[in-house]
Amino acid sequence: MIKSIPNLITLGNLACGLLGITMVSQGNPFFAFLFMIAGAVLDFFDGFFARLLKADGELGKQLDSLADVVTFGVLPGLIWRFYMEAQGFCSATGFCINSYIWLLIPLGAAYRLATFNIDTRQSTGFLGVPTPITGIALASWSWMIYSIDHSFWMLLDIRWAFSYFYVWFYVPVFASFMMISDYPMLALKFKKGDPLTPWKFAILVLGALSIIVFGPAGIAVLYFVYIAISFIANAVVKSEKSES
Repeated sequence: MIKSIPNLITLGNLACGLLGITMVSQGNPFFAFLFMIAGAVLDFFDGFFARLLKADGELGKQLDSLADVVTFGVLPGLIWRFYMEAQGFCSATGFCINSYIWLLIPLGAAYRLATFNIDTRQSTGFLGVPTPITGIALASWSWMIYSIDHSFWMLLDIRWAFSYFYVWFYVPVFASFMMISDYPMLALKFKKGDPLTPWKFAILVLGALSIIVFGPAGIAVLYFVYIAISFIANAVVKSEKSES
C-alpha cells in the first residue's frame, strides 16, 4: 500500500490538470494556471517519493507521462486557445488557422513524453525543453493578463512585449519545436564534480530575480533565459572538454 503513494500523487497531478480544464471551460484561465502550479508541485513529489520508497517502476513512469500530457500539454493549450479567442486573434466559429495553433502544445507534449520514456540518453540532462517547464511558461500568460486588472508588485512592467499577435501565434510553434528537439537542456539535478553546476545555480538565481523584477511576466522571461543558458552552458563545457 505504501508503495502506491507515488502513483496516488501522480493521479493528484492528473486531477489538477482536469480541474484546470474545468476552470478554462468556466472562463477562469488564471485559476486554471493555479491548478497547474499545484500539479507541478505534485509532479515533483511523486518522483521524490518513488525514489524514497524505491517504488519507481514502469507503471509509475507511464502514469506520470499521461498525467503530464493533460496538466502541462492539454491544459496550457486550452488556456492559449481561450486567450486567442478572447483577444480576437481567432474566431470561435469557422476555419481560422489561429483557432488551431494551440494544438501544437499538447501534440508536442505528447510526442516529447513518449520519446522521453524510451530515450536512455536523458538520465542527467534533457534533450529538448521539458514538458512541465513549457506548460507552466505558456500558461503563465494568464497570470500576466489577470494582473492587468489586479495589483501585482513588479519593478519593471514588460507585459506589453507579450501582447502582440505574432507573439501569440509563433510562441506555440517555437515551444512545441523546442520540446521535441534534440538540443541539450540543463536538468536541475546537482551532483559533485558536475561542470554544469554553476550554470544550474545561475538559472535558480535568475529565476528568482525574474519574478522580483518582472512580476507576472517573470516566468515567461525565465523560459527564454533557461533555453539561452542551456545553450551557452553546454557550448562552454563542450569547448572546455575539447581543449583539455
